[in-house]
Amino acid sequence: MRPDPKGFLFSTVTLLLVATASQADDSLGGGFFSATLENDIFTGKDGGYTNGLGVTWGTWGLRDFSTDNLPGWMHALSRNLYISTQPGKDRAVSYTFAQAIHTPSDIKVATLIEDEPPYAGLLSWSGHLHAFDDQVVDKLTLTLGLVGPASGAEAAQQVVHNVTGSDEPRGWDHQLENEPVFRLSADRLWRVAAGEDVDLIGFGQVGVGTLRSNLATGITLRYGHNLAYSFASETLPPGRDVSPVVGHSPDGWHLFFSVLGEFVANDITIDGNTFTDSHSVPLEHWQAQLAAGAVFNLDRWAVLLSAVLETDDYEGAEQLTHFGSLSVAYRY
Repeated sequence: MRPDPKGFLFSTVTLLLVATASQADDSLGGGFFSATLENDIFTGKDGGYTNGLGVTWGTWGLRDFSTDNLPGWMHALSRNLYISTQPGKDRAVSYTFAQAIHTPSDIKVATLIEDEPPYAGLLSWSGHLHAFDDQVVDKLTLTLGLVGPASGAEAAQQVVHNVTGSDEPRGWDHQLENEPVFRLSADRLWRVAAGEDVDLIGFGQVGVGTLRSNLATGITLRYGHNLAYSFASETLPPGRDVSPVVGHSPDGWHLFFSVLGEFVANDITIDGNTFTDSHSVPLEHWQAQLAAGAVFNLDRWAVLLSAVLETDDYEGAEQLTHFGSLSVAYRY
């Protein structure tokens, strides 16, 4: 009997959610929940990276990681790593369940578009470990997921387009095959300069995995109120999510502008399946990103609005990728 990839994925995700949800509270701190929507329709087009939807939950206010606030397998893997052993740090743990949808630029075409990347859907779970102080933020992330029909991307896009009256996507017969993927990434952000109402944050990231491998660096300029308290909630890539790991942030707001450059070694949404034949196009290894937006903190709520512009991610691309992001978070 052939294994059912959808059933396998559902079982795996269910086990991960149960395991992590049981560790999502800790007496030393509080919890948070956020929901993020990314969509290119916010910026006036439909195609390329077309949609991303994610929910994140977790616990802040931790002094150390332990089996009281982490699943046992995560604690066993991370207990001797820098994220756990650095002294004098506040800590937090969070988890993300997300779906992302990538399509060619013209979704009305049913035949294979040879010179553009394939249709690709991703369903993923990520576990994040955070360690931070007033000057440096570290985050270590493990992502496990599945690309292909079992990701549910085709059905999700069809439902959304039926509701919004958008064009019917007709090329999903040419999507990637089912394949499990993983990625391990480490982020670091540091406060390079700070004034009362303005600061400058440098950041770097290294990631490796069958999903995507990259080396990135960049800088973010922020202007606003209570910037010192919101520093630990900054994320990389910038402007893509609200991550309220500080938990105790007072009311505040800020505007931000970010520039990021990176070398991408592999990207399954461009390169195609790793272990089976599928459509692909040549990856553009050197890439860059601009992001601008605003973040508002009010009592227990936080809201992020941003616009992102990315350079070509494959050779011969005729237009830049651009999309908008909306994220809402609640701390408890």
